[in-house]
Amino acid sequence: MSLKILTANHFTIEELTAFYNRTRVDYLVPMPMSPEVMAEYIHDFDVNLALSPVVQEKGSGQFLGLGMLGVRGENTWITRMGVCPPNRRQGVGAALMDSLLEASYRIGGKKIILEVIKNNIPAQTLFANSGFKKNKEYLVLRRAPIRPSLSPEGEITWLYRKDALAALRSYPHSLTWINALETMENASMFQGFSIELEDGSRGWLVYRHKKHSITHFVFHTERGNPSTIARNILIYLHLQYHRMDSYAENFFGDDPHLSALYDLGY
Repeated sequence: MSLKILTANHFTIEELTAFYNRTRVDYLVPMPMSPEVMAEYIHDFDVNLALSPVVQEKGSGQFLGLGMLGVRGENTWITRMGVCPPNRRQGVGAALMDSLLEASYRIGGKKIILEVIKNNIPAQTLFANSGFKKNKEYLVLRRAPIRPSLSPEGEITWLYRKDALAALRSYPHSLTWINALETMENASMFQGFSIELEDGSRGWLVYRHKKHSITHFVFHTERGNPSTIARNILIYLHLQYHRMDSYAENFFGDDPHLSALYDLGY
């Protein structure tokens, strides 16, 4: 197959959304997007459309696949990469990867990051052949909208945007691209809670408030038992948003707050 590569800035958001959705019709985890969500994604995650390839068949102009490149300083992030099902195993994925890597090197990228679903063996093989090494495993956790039957202990304080960003700047551990400080600074709805218990334990949660869900959780316990801190914050959170789905994305499997999420139905 003869391929032609254009950059994503040659297309409208509506076209890019339609392209992306065509690559995900049979995906392991459905991730359909609307133009509104696509535009937000590009903005919040610093996707550079001028460095993001769209592959077409030369001559017919038929869309075959696309990938996107986020850029933050010397770090780049490969995301939304996909190939239309009928065109897989024909070199389209390799062409996308070559274009993304070349774009990253061209702008001086020192570290290139991506995530892949654990059971997506073809994608894992492509990435391994391109030089990527496995680093960590992350969890994506969901909780259906259920009102908790319990009440939280301790004193809860809302952290509005300014204070929530200040809390995240103090976070002592590394975060993935979607939960990083830069993402939250870009996001339109970002807030959190702090809590202090009677025994002096304290901590906080920051999160994104979207139209139909709350997402992108980052917990930190400053003093005390992380599970107890997270459990009480989550009870309060779900009392406030009992009609919304909740998603904890790219959550570290060894996060000490994890047991509290399971206890609350994630």
